[in-house]
Amino acid sequence: MLYWLEKQDLGKAKVNYKLRDWLFSRQRYWGEPFPVIHWEDGEISVLSDSELPLFLPQLEKYQPGENGESPLSNAGEWLNITDKNGRKGRRETNTMPQWAGSCWYYLRYIDPHNTKEPFSKEKEKYWMPVDLYIGGAEHAVLHLLYSRFWHKVLFDLGIVSTNEPYTKLFNQGMILAFAYENMAGSKVPSDDVEEKNGKFVSKTTGEELNQIVAKMSKNP
Repeated sequence: MLYWLEKQDLGKAKVNYKLRDWLFSRQRYWGEPFPVIHWEDGEISVLSDSELPLFLPQLEKYQPGENGESPLSNAGEWLNITDKNGRKGRRETNTMPQWAGSCWYYLRYIDPHNTKEPFSKEKEKYWMPVDLYIGGAEHAVLHLLYSRFWHKVLFDLGIVSTNEPYTKLFNQGMILAFAYENMAGSKVPSDDVEEKNGKFVSKTTGEELNQIVAKMSKNP
């Protein structure tokens, strides 16, 4: 069909990559803080290397701020800063998602006790790339894609010695198992389930349950 359309000058084949922007911030407390400062004169700057790492502050409450901002907006002493010239600034209150850590954890694992740098060049050259990556279907379009992008940026910066982070991907497929849920659709732990007269009921409440097939494709 594509050949015919092109021959009739009615259309042509085209590859459409379904790429989307990566929203790399969250309005929550847990997560890596962005080393970014918003100054009162409108300038936005990042912390210098000597000011890193930036740690999350201890909070008395973890609810959002009064204006709906991230919980970090409650960290007054940590949040508001003044530079040596008296200019006032405010730290970024959003945090990075869990992807920030999971995109390079395999690199940290090769040198986990290093307090001076993420990992030594000698150990990186010895251990990398990863021989085998085991993951489910969602890893190919989520974590594998993001960590690969992250790794290639590090390669361009000369921080890692390999262009690719993983040598081989093994997809173990779906893991299936029976699960149980009540009439409201809430899952019930399997150890709280018993079979009576051909029906499944909750040991705790006696409520009749539905047996369903659950699936998971995370790493084993």
